[in-house]
Amino acid sequence: MSLNHSFLLQLWEQSRQQLYAQLGQRQPSAVFLEGSIAEGFGNERSDIDFVAIIDDGTEMATMPYILFLENRRVEVRLLSRERLQRELLQVKEALNAGIESVAQISWNQLERCQRFIGCLPIENEAYIKSLQDLLGKESLGRAVALWFEDFARQTGRYAVAMLALEQDDYARAWIKTSVFHAAKSFVAQRGERYLGSKWLSLQLDRAQVDKKLVQRFWDFYTEKSQDSSAIDYLHKGIALLEEFSVSGVELNFEKVLADSRAGVSTWQIGRHLHILRDEDIFRLDDGSARVWRRIIWNTPCIQIAHDKRSAQATTDAKNHLADFSRAGLISLCWGGEGEIRARQLGTSCPLLTGKAALISVDGARLSASSPAGIQLLPVPARRLAEAGVELTWANIGVENSREDSEGALRSGQLRVLQYTLQRMIQTASMVALAGYGITPQPPLEEAVLEALRLLPLNPSLVEAIQRIETESIHSREQGQELFELAGQIVRELRQLGGDEQFPASFDTASGWCETVMYGYDWINLATHLNARFPASAVGGRGSAEEARDLLASSIG
Repeated sequence: MSLNHSFLLQLWEQSRQQLYAQLGQRQPSAVFLEGSIAEGFGNERSDIDFVAIIDDGTEMATMPYILFLENRRVEVRLLSRERLQRELLQVKEALNAGIESVAQISWNQLERCQRFIGCLPIENEAYIKSLQDLLGKESLGRAVALWFEDFARQTGRYAVAMLALEQDDYARAWIKTSVFHAAKSFVAQRGERYLGSKWLSLQLDRAQVDKKLVQRFWDFYTEKSQDSSAIDYLHKGIALLEEFSVSGVELNFEKVLADSRAGVSTWQIGRHLHILRDEDIFRLDDGSARVWRRIIWNTPCIQIAHDKRSAQATTDAKNHLADFSRAGLISLCWGGEGEIRARQLGTSCPLLTGKAALISVDGARLSASSPAGIQLLPVPARRLAEAGVELTWANIGVENSREDSEGALRSGQLRVLQYTLQRMIQTASMVALAGYGITPQPPLEEAVLEALRLLPLNPSLVEAIQRIETESIHSREQGQELFELAGQIVRELRQLGGDEQFPASFDTASGWCETVMYGYDWINLATHLNARFPASAVGGRGSAEEARDLLASSIG
C-alpha cells in the first residue's frame, strides 16, 4: 500500500501542530516516513510512522508519540542526528568485524538503522541521503542477512537440544522459528532488508525466490505435529536451512552440552537440595536432586541423562535437565562453540499459588480462601511488579496483533494473516502466564507451550489454539472464521488470567490513553523497585527509560 506525497505532507503538518510542545522550539533538520508503508508492504490498518531528525545535541526519547489523525494511527518519533550517525557507524564496524559482531547488535538498533535506510523522505531529502551513505543499502542488507543467519543457526541448535532432551513440541517450535529466520536471511541477501517478520510472505514474492522452495517452506511451516515424528520434522527443517544457506546445524545430540550459569549455586539444607539463582531459590525433589548431583559441566546432556536402570529413568532425567534449562539453572551449549544463544537468560518460573490467578491489571488479587482483610502476597514485591508490567506489555501486544490481523484480512494478505493470528495467540498466552505471576516470561516461540504446561487450560481451548497454530488460510471466509476464533481464544486466556477486557489500544486516542493509564501504576512501582522490564523486541531488554517514554506517548 502506498500513500501519495501530498497526503503525507498534510499528515505531517497536522502532526507537527499536535506536537507543538515537543517541536515548537526544535526545528527538525529532516523528516521521513519509515516502516511498512514506506517500504510498500502496509495496508489500511498500518500505522503511519514519521521520524523527525533533531540536530541540537539532545538525546531523544526512544518511544514514539501516538496521534490519531484522518482515521489513522500516526506515530512520531524524534531521533537525534548524533544517535543515528553513531548507530549506523556501529553497524558498519560490526559488519567489517564479521558475523559474531553483527550478532551482538540488538534488534532495536538494527531495526532503527534498517528503517532509516529504507525510508521515504518527507523533508530535506539531501540531508537524509548524506546520513544514509554512512552505511548504505548494500552494507545494511549484508548486516541484516548475517544477523538472521546467526539467529537461525542458534535457534536451530536449540531445537536439536530440545529433541536431545525429548522435548518434541519445543523442538518443533524452535526449528520452525529457525527456518523462518533462515528465509529472512535469504531474502535479505536479495534486497529484501525489512526486519519485520509478518511481511515475509510478500518478501519471498518480491525477491522472486524459487516457487518450489517457497512451497516447501510453507508446507513445512504449516505441517501438523501428527503428520510426522519430531525427528523427521527436524530433518526437513535442517534441509531447508541448508537451502536457505544456513549451515552449522546438525542432528547430533553429542553436540548438546550442559554447562554452569553465572549466579547459580547449590545449597544443601537438611535433607533437601536447594538451588539459588540470583535472588530466587528453588527446592528440588528427590528425582531432580539425583540428576542435579550427577551433572558434570561441559558434558553431553545425553550422557548425563543416561540411566542404566531403565529407558524411563533416562527420559525422566532428560525432562529434569530441560526443566533446569527453562528455569535458568544450567546453560545449554553447542560443542566447541559456546552457549546456544536462542533463549532469554531469564526464564519462566511458576509460582506456588494454587489454581487461581495472582495478578490483574488492577493489581494483586486477594486469596479467596483467606478471611484476612490484609494479606501478605506469596511473591516478592519486585517479581510482582515485573509480572504486572509483563501483563500490560503482553496485552498491548495482543491488541497490536489484532490490528495487524484486521488489516491483513481486509487486504486479502492471507499469509500475513496466518502469522499475525499466531502472534495474537502467543501474546495472549503471555497475558495468562503473567496473571499467574510467571516471570520472566518465555520467548514467543514457547509462550503457547508454556501456557499448556503450566496453566489449567480446558481441552476445547487447547484444541482451538492448536487450530490457529497449524491451519493454513486459503480464503477470506476461512480467514474471517479463524480471526473470530482467535478473538474467542484471547477472551478465554485473558479471563484465565483474571481480565477478560483490555482497551483497544490501536483504534482510538481514548483507547490508547486508557492503555497508558493501565500501565502507569505498574510502571511506577517497577521503576521504584528497579525491576526488570520486558524486552521491547527480539534480542532486546526493556528499560525504565522506555517505560517512561511510553507514559509520555499519549498526545491525542
